[in-house]
Amino acid sequence: MNPASSAPDVTEHTGTESVDGGRASGPQIVQTPKGMAATLAQAFVYGMFPLYWAALASVPSMNVMLYRIVTAAAVMVVFMLATGRWRGLVAAVCAMWRTPKVFAMAVTAAVLVTIDWVVYIYLVSIGRTSEASAANFLMPLINMLLALVLLRERTTLLGLVSMGIAVIGGALYVLDTGSFPGLALLMTFSYSGYCLIKRFVPLDPFQSLTFETGVLTPIAFVALAVQPRFGVPAGEPWWVWAMLAGCGVLTVIPLVLTSYGVKHAAFLTLSFTQYITPTIQLILGIAVLGERVPAHRFISFSVIWLALAVYTFDLVRRHYERLK
Repeated sequence: MNPASSAPDVTEHTGTESVDGGRASGPQIVQTPKGMAATLAQAFVYGMFPLYWAALASVPSMNVMLYRIVTAAAVMVVFMLATGRWRGLVAAVCAMWRTPKVFAMAVTAAVLVTIDWVVYIYLVSIGRTSEASAANFLMPLINMLLALVLLRERTTLLGLVSMGIAVIGGALYVLDTGSFPGLALLMTFSYSGYCLIKRFVPLDPFQSLTFETGVLTPIAFVALAVQPRFGVPAGEPWWVWAMLAGCGVLTVIPLVLTSYGVKHAAFLTLSFTQYITPTIQLILGIAVLGERVPAHRFISFSVIWLALAVYTFDLVRRHYERLK
């Protein structure tokens, strides 16, 4: 799942207000070529993930996820030490420990993002990348729905219209496939729940990934250690082991790009690039991975895209109205 799916809270380079309507408390964002490049690069990297997971289809999806947790934790520990962020992480975790409710929320977030990871990897491994793509397309709208229902946040008429259109698109998808997209919805709601909880967890993106993978690493390591050949089927070539070891780097690279991009890219750029990832995933699923998607199924995709267009138009319109 693409972490950039939720609308970023950044300041447009031409104004002084943040996306949520409050006065900007930090420095104004000035879009730079490097910032735009980083934003586009992270969307592209996330979009190419299906190729990586498909290459590991011979390894059980749960085990791939376990390797991703362990290797990402190792990479993040090295990164935090190398960049001098370690003390800040320790201080933040100690502060959370003194507030059990917040610490429990942070652990819950780790569990939710793990569910998202394993479902996504599983969908790709069984040739249902288009379903994972549809889940990613729906992510911003589900985020808005959860904020509306659970946080009592207000939305606009166009926001409600976009959610209504998305429901129609989802219904058409169910009617077309003849089955309920339970895994796609599990993936969507687990990541949306993760994004929702993260709003109350006082960790920056790097601290967050280090904590989330670190707290689950002991469990993941034991789960791999008790399996023959550490969970990798017999006879697998060396490059499968290399790709499993590389899961951590693959996880961290887009996070670094995203962290840079949100500080050096305009709001409009960030708003639209969140749709690049699922678009690439859909194209890869059909053109490269050989997934068969009937032409008439694009009717439901088109309705979902219409919902996204309405949502994005409303998001950008409200943002620029606040800048006036």
